[in-house]
Amino acid sequence: MEWYLPITILPGVGMLILSTTNQMLNLSQEIASLLTDECNEFRLFIAEKKIKQLSRLTRSSTLLYLSAGCFVFSGILQVITQASTYSFLPSNLLYLGAVLVLVGLGILISYSYHTITIRKLQHTRRGEMLGKGKNSL
Repeated sequence: MEWYLPITILPGVGMLILSTTNQMLNLSQEIASLLTDECNEFRLFIAEKKIKQLSRLTRSSTLLYLSAGCFVFSGILQVITQASTYSFLPSNLLYLGAVLVLVGLGILISYSYHTITIRKLQHTRRGEMLGKGKNSL
């Protein structure tokens, strides 16, 4: 394994981190909006679900940060331990980083599915509210 291989993966992981952080910021604003505007039982229910979503994003982001650290450290160790008995360490760190990325991506996939479920709940509730409004007119 060449020393630069793990470092070439970093831009992709960086883009995933950037995207996840952006989603976290937007979700935090949405949760704040749910909790400050006319709070009712349904809005609290949705806010709780979105807070769980925020937790998923945080876990995924943490795993992506750890994987980036593993990739960088793997590249550095590859240069340092080229001719030593510890030359297996860089490869193991590379594999660990890849596993962390895959687990983080799995959490992001779970986040995506849950996001659709929450949107469906909001859409159904909005349809019910509009239906009630038409019947009362």
